[in-house]
Amino acid sequence: MKKKIEILALAALALTVVACNKQQTCRCSVLGTQSVRIIKIDKGNCEQLHTYTYHNVMDSLNVDSLLCTGYEFRIDSIYEE
Repeated sequence: MKKKIEILALAALALTVVACNKQQTCRCSVLGTQSVRIIKIDKGNCEQLHTYTYHNVMDSLNVDSLLCTGYEFRIDSIYEE
């Protein structure tokens, strides 16, 4: 019984390590607009994203304030990678 618990604990630890290193797709709502940003991150949590910096066509620097989650939005049904 003790060996089974140890094996399960090691399996859970291995799964946690693998899950933390996996690339995540974050769905972010731009505060004050109806825009949605879909951002891929290599590590960390989606909830830690608060700003998105990008250049537009006129090459001016823009910064959006975000509210991000790892949960799927309705937009995922039409978004293609």
